[in-house]
Amino acid sequence: MLIPVFINVRFMFFMLISGVNFTVQYRLFAERRVRRFFQDPELHFYILIICVATLAVAATLIGRQHIDMARATRQALFQVVSITTTTGFSNADYELWPSFAQLIFLSLMFCGGCTGSTAGGMKVARVVLLTKVVRREFRRIVQRRGIFTVRLGESPVDENAVRGLLNLVHLALIVNFCACLILTALGLDVLTSISAVAASMFNVGPGLHNVGPYDNYGALPQSAKWVLSFCMLAGRLEFYSLLVLIAPDFWRR
Repeated sequence: MLIPVFINVRFMFFMLISGVNFTVQYRLFAERRVRRFFQDPELHFYILIICVATLAVAATLIGRQHIDMARATRQALFQVVSITTTTGFSNADYELWPSFAQLIFLSLMFCGGCTGSTAGGMKVARVVLLTKVVRREFRRIVQRRGIFTVRLGESPVDENAVRGLLNLVHLALIVNFCACLILTALGLDVLTSISAVAASMFNVGPGLHNVGPYDNYGALPQSAKWVLSFCMLAGRLEFYSLLVLIAPDFWRR
């Protein structure tokens, strides 16, 4: 029993490290700046997201499936870390877990790890920034004459960066919706389509239902695999690079 637990802990440690910004890691390991490492605002939210998601999933497993606390926490933490860092490992068939836990995993696919890391997803900094932009717009509705600045940590974020973020999110949602529409037209069910597109676009690996952790993409139609391959390229190149290449104006002299 101790050996599998030790292996899980070791896997989780390296998965967590792989989801942290390499620049921040350089400050810790090369420059020995421990304080600067833990002052990074994105790292704070990264750890917070993992902790909250783990507690929510573990509580669901304990309450709904009556799993003991130690096992539920271990399995929940491993799965949350794996999906957040888009590593693709699994130590349990979470297809058998409650729908609430699966919905959390689907949300974590969108979030991903930190910027400048090996993880996929939209990145934690962008998700945090997006929530702060939404919060600012609510404050503007309440206080129409107020001037509010979006900040990440102590640093103000330029409006051009905010505009670029919103454009990227809109583009991701459009590509996601179109890909899901095509997959459902090819005969896949809605849950499989949504999770397969999210898992491919954000380079997670396993999804839900027919592409869950104990299944694979082998049974999907060939045309669906082409669509998901495009999603993988688009997500890893962050949409703009790939879409520019297929735009007609790019090839005109």
